[in-house]
Amino acid sequence: MSNLDKGSKIVRESIVCDMTFPFFAPGDPVRRLALPGLLRNAGLTYVSFTVVDDEPDVAKAFTALAECRRFFQNQADVCVLVETAEDIVLAKRAGKLGVGFHFQGTLPIGRNLDLIEAYYKLGIRHMLLAYNQKNFVADGCHEMGQGGLSRFGRMVIDEMNRVGMFVDVAHTGYQASMEAIEHSNRPVICSHGNIWELHNHPRCYRDDQIRAIARSGGVFGLTGMSIFTGDDEASAAGFARQIDYVVQLAGIESVGFGLDYVFDLPAITALAAKNATHWPKDGGYTRQDIKQLEPTSLNDVADELLTMGYSDSDLRLVFGGNWLRLMRTVWK
Repeated sequence: MSNLDKGSKIVRESIVCDMTFPFFAPGDPVRRLALPGLLRNAGLTYVSFTVVDDEPDVAKAFTALAECRRFFQNQADVCVLVETAEDIVLAKRAGKLGVGFHFQGTLPIGRNLDLIEAYYKLGIRHMLLAYNQKNFVADGCHEMGQGGLSRFGRMVIDEMNRVGMFVDVAHTGYQASMEAIEHSNRPVICSHGNIWELHNHPRCYRDDQIRAIARSGGVFGLTGMSIFTGDDEASAAGFARQIDYVVQLAGIESVGFGLDYVFDLPAITALAAKNATHWPKDGGYTRQDIKQLEPTSLNDVADELLTMGYSDSDLRLVFGGNWLRLMRTVWK
């Protein structure tokens, strides 16, 4: 069997997890409606959809979550809402897409720790501590200073640990992310990020951050967005090099997917142009030449990794096994 046939077979047979899909992003409603089928047909088994980012209005966050739940429940022939790790295994057997949710920030809880468990019960399985800028919990990665965790932030992490929600340091500043990893008594994740040593962008992570995530027992999810990877073509080969870098740095069990795929790029770049608070102009968010790894390119990524000498079992870990292991460890 050639690598080309072998790669597609591994993707087809594996549990494949993507921990970041920005469902809240503006875009063509027809494309949005087609997303569950597109992702399932591309080989995805489980996708964590962003409901909102650092939305300071609790009522709006709850409403958005309710709307997301109903959207996917209305496509029950294609997808299923996931509550436990084993639900993902069952989704794979049924040929459906397992669906989970997250917030890109902690402002949806306001100052009320009790909301963390309520959100968890409704399907929120991870929250970013901050989204690019400072909030009650931590500094974001685009802040000018290097503020760490607040006292309230430590309380938030304690409650996330208690209920079984992933502590997620994506979009979080360097100092805050390192303090979060040290404070948490459960594995810490970066659901979607990239590598500073390969491309110097504020959304990328230093080697010591990636190692610290791995030492905590967590997983580092990689995006396929060209402005973060430095690969202008957002190629499968470039994405495989990102995976290999993390493996060589922190081990095969430390890496997974957080593709951060934007289903309507022109719409999100237009939004970024109007909101420099969330997306600073020097971050490249309004570039018209942004490219991204397509979900349909996963077979090509598998082919590249096989050519690089990775084994079938290695690929199964990277494509979803690492995330599934962590879900079984942390979720309650």
